[in-house]
Formats: sequence, C-alpha cells, structure tokens
Amino acid sequence: MKMLMLIYSGTSPQRISSLLDRHHAGGYTEFRNAHGAGSTGRRDGSRAWPGDSTLFVSVLPAERSDELTRALRAESGSLPAGERLHVAVLPTETFF
Repeated sequence: MKMLMLIYSGTSPQRISSLLDRHHAGGYTEFRNAHGAGSTGRRDGSRAWPGDSTLFVSVLPAERSDELTRALRAESGSLPAGERLHVAVLPTETFF
C-alpha cells in the first residue's frame, strides 16, 4: 500500500479529483483552502500572500499508485502558468 499526498495550487481542484477518479484511486480525502509556504512562495489567502491550495490524500495498492503517479506527473507538466501540483508518495504498512 502507498499513501499519496497531493498539494494542488490552482483554480480548478476538480481537475485533480477527476484524475483520481479516472485512475480508480479507490477513495481520497480533499482539504480545501489550505495555507502554507514553499519553494514558490507563500499562499495565505490574504492580500499580501494571495491564493490557497487543496490537499488530497489517498491510500491505494502499490501497483495502482505507480500508474497514478505517472499520470499526476504528466498533469503537473500540463498545468497553466502559475498553478502547481506537488506529490509525495509514502509507503504504508497498515491501513484499515
């Protein structure tokens, strides 16, 4: 099993949830209006630091996570200017 944590910064979080659905992620949790800082700057939802992110978390079998990770990498490369997608793939020993 693997857990995927996806951080999407952009105006269309449904493009990520649709991709998870198309690749049969098996379920995911979506947290909207996330704020934080990273290599591309701050996203605090304020006038000084506009924007926010959406965090997605999904746990799925390792063999499906590889295919989904490839699709997410391709999607990341095709995002409009200013939008970002970061993905962390974590091994998961137990999930119930």
